[in-house]
Amino acid sequence: MVRFLRDEPDFACDYCDFTSAVDFGDQGLEVLTHLHSTVHHHDVRMKVKLQKENPACPSISDLFPTANWHERETMEMFGIDFEGHPQPVKLLLPEPFEGHPLRKDFPLMSREAKPWPGAVEGEEEEEEE
Repeated sequence: MVRFLRDEPDFACDYCDFTSAVDFGDQGLEVLTHLHSTVHHHDVRMKVKLQKENPACPSISDLFPTANWHERETMEMFGIDFEGHPQPVKLLLPEPFEGHPLRKDFPLMSREAKPWPGAVEGEEEEEEE
């Protein structure tokens, strides 16, 4: 389908604007890709529904080099395997980081309330008469 959108003269989508994902909880994940035609000045948005467990879809980075980093970011943040991706390594998070922070089942770390260091109550100055 993506190759058709790129190669078919009536569509001529020659630019991948973005690829990302949405986590719908128990309903699974959805990969969103926005293609643009600089020839016809129109856009095509594609959605691919994926299961929550072991989500995977084909990479389009061989057809659209601009999809490379978008897929890597989506892979890292949502845990989606883009099959055939030429460089499936982390892009943003440090190497020891585990998990996929934009998934709804990612455990949030508890926050600790810290006192505000700004305003400090002090002694009132005595007025001189």
